[in-house]
Amino acid sequence: MSNFSFNGKRKSYCDYMDYSTTWGQKREVEITTVKGRDGGVLTSIDNQPREIEVSLLVDAYNNTQTLEHVADDLVEWLTTNEPKPLIFDREPDKVYYAILADGIDKEYFVTFGKATVKFICPDPYKYALEGTKNTAISDQNTLVNAGNADTPIIVQATALKDASYFMVTKGDDDYFMIGDDDLDKPVKDYTPVIFNDEMRSFFNWNKVTSSDINDNVTGGTVGGSLIFSSSKDAFMIDEKSITATSGWNGSMYKHSFSKVTQDFSSTVKIHVNQKNKGATHATQYIYDKDNRVLASIGYSNPRASQNIGTIYVTLFDQNGTQKVIYSHTNAPEFYTWRDIVVYIRLKRIGNTFYIKTWKYKEVNYPDRIIPVDVNERTWQDTGKFYGRPVTAVSAYIAKNSAAPHMPTTILGSYNHEILPKPPKARDMIIKKGDLININMKDKIVTINEEPALNLKTFGSDFFNIEKGATECIIEPPNTFDTTMYWQDRYL
Repeated sequence: MSNFSFNGKRKSYCDYMDYSTTWGQKREVEITTVKGRDGGVLTSIDNQPREIEVSLLVDAYNNTQTLEHVADDLVEWLTTNEPKPLIFDREPDKVYYAILADGIDKEYFVTFGKATVKFICPDPYKYALEGTKNTAISDQNTLVNAGNADTPIIVQATALKDASYFMVTKGDDDYFMIGDDDLDKPVKDYTPVIFNDEMRSFFNWNKVTSSDINDNVTGGTVGGSLIFSSSKDAFMIDEKSITATSGWNGSMYKHSFSKVTQDFSSTVKIHVNQKNKGATHATQYIYDKDNRVLASIGYSNPRASQNIGTIYVTLFDQNGTQKVIYSHTNAPEFYTWRDIVVYIRLKRIGNTFYIKTWKYKEVNYPDRIIPVDVNERTWQDTGKFYGRPVTAVSAYIAKNSAAPHMPTTILGSYNHEILPKPPKARDMIIKKGDLININMKDKIVTINEEPALNLKTFGSDFFNIEKGATECIIEPPNTFDTTMYWQDRYL
């Protein structure tokens, strides 16, 4: 068995003989000299990337492959596009985050070879192998960093009631906050929920039995059935219910809002499994009070053998004429992702439409905290063709009869009314049940997985916890169930 691992893997044919890196940080110290003053003034200290040089012994004697084939596998293993965990048995409780820095120097000796591998760590620290978490009790949390360097934290909070702000303080000086805590401002919920659903039940979802959707990008015929995914937390198409032999054919279920709404925000959450090649449509339609489609927000991959999906947002006038106001095709980096979680939000205020889309790599919550490919756009309805009040949404998934179906599920539908907000007023930006994530290292804030850095309060900032014990306080009191995560960090 190998005596080190990289990117979560060990290779039985490979062991390190030794590795070397600096003790502590490689620092760049800048000193400015001042005329008439002895010595100089310390201007800045920058920690440089850590370099690790590893001497490897690669042994093909007990392997069915030749040394050259083993070397190919070694290079493939160690070559990544981003830093990955590097763990040596000599330091079994520490982890470096490293990336291959250069070609591998080698010497051949018949069935084994010696190689020198050079890694570089953009993050120069090493971390405890196991992370630590602690849940706040009575809005107080004591975090103990057993390392010898300060370390960032991740804060995850579930709202027990509505709130206009969330704040976590460190001691008397540092704090991070989203929202507004000014008690002199009146507070009200200016974005009340009109329909939210996590797709765990078909209650009040009505099947649409027959219809053709005049949607040229994510539509098709209607008539099949939706069923639950294997995890019982999403809608998926029942392929057995689709009997048509040509074109796009799918299943649609419709749900009404609690009220007719003028200004609104509507978000759909879609999961796409790209491991199995195929074509797919997944769409949320938004209806006006006369049961006509006003808008569609959806995802399409029309290519049977390629993972090139596109997000579409379209509008429909009173005659049903469709207009595409937004399209965003996946960048090549997403072609190799096995799973993608896609969020699409359409917001209308007056005659302006606001579009926001973002993605996550499908990993288990709470690790899914870094949104990628965040894209925003506005579109002005200058002709006032798309201002009709809305009253319902539908979930639609379709397959093309000429190709296998790329497994696609709809994970959630989130819809809010938008009320006029006076200039000096506080909004209940956090609703009961909302999940807040604050990643202090990557400077990322999300609420229900939606990027929310724009809500950061002026004057507050991200912070690290020092070595030893740190006391953190959560505000407002009795409002959040909060857990904090960190890894002890070492110089």
